Amino acid sequence: MRTETFNVEQPVRAVVRVPAGRVEIEASPRQTVEVSLEATRGGDELEQQAAIELRGSAARPELVVETPKRRFGLNREEYRVTILLPEDSALDASLASADLRARGRLSEVDLDNASGDVELGEVTGELKAKSASGDLKVERVGDGASVHSASGDIEVAHLGGEGTFRSASGDVVVRQAEAGLGIQTASGDQTIGSAAAGEVVLRSASGDLHVGIKRGSRVHVDARTASGELGSELGLGEEAPAGEGPMVELSAVTASGDVRIVRA
Repeated sequence: MRTETFNVEQPVRAVVRVPAGRVEIEASPRQTVEVSLEATRGGDELEQQAAIELRGSAARPELVVETPKRRFGLNREEYRVTILLPEDSALDASLASADLRARGRLSEVDLDNASGDVELGEVTGELKAKSASGDLKVERVGDGASVHSASGDIEVAHLGGEGTFRSASGDVVVRQAEAGLGIQTASGDQTIGSAAAGEVVLRSASGDLHVGIKRGSRVHVDARTASGELGSELGLGEEAPAGEGPMVELSAVTASGDVRIVRA
């Protein structure tokens, strides 16, 4: 196993390029960056070929962790990587089929993966993610989120800013949404546990739509389904409701899926 330690005075931007295996990241109050890298095939040779460097300036440090590219015709290399970062560091990760788990608080995340599964703790800023078949699970996003997936499931426990989510056959779940949402799926189901304010636009071909409206929020609903069932605990009408409280402008349309609207 190869290990590297760097002294830093502030959070860093971590650039991680690991095609296969598993990446563990922990962000906590600290003034060092520690990286442990183990190649499950190829051993010391591949570990020494990996780039583990601290670049940039003291004011804008950048950690680079990049494993060698896959060698054609050989067994696929896999890596186990552990990275300990200062709290509020940023993450830029390209993973292919590697799984990633990040604990602690990151400032922002830009993620590109194919089939690996990803779990994130808290992202105080913006989340951007693209995935083919890997699942994405996030505890909290403080700002906006833009997530595109083909068949992977997407789950965000708490979203503070506006969110845009697209998936073909994967399900999309947002437990708490504080601002506007735009979600589009083909056959994937959509579940909004609690929408507090903003424009919420949900579109699906055959997926079911389930939306909870936060108590205390007003709502204007435009909900339609061609061959599915439509049910609502709230009144459906063309006029926006009077009164005080945040407004949710909900538009939920599915072709053959069901639509259910409730009070959260």
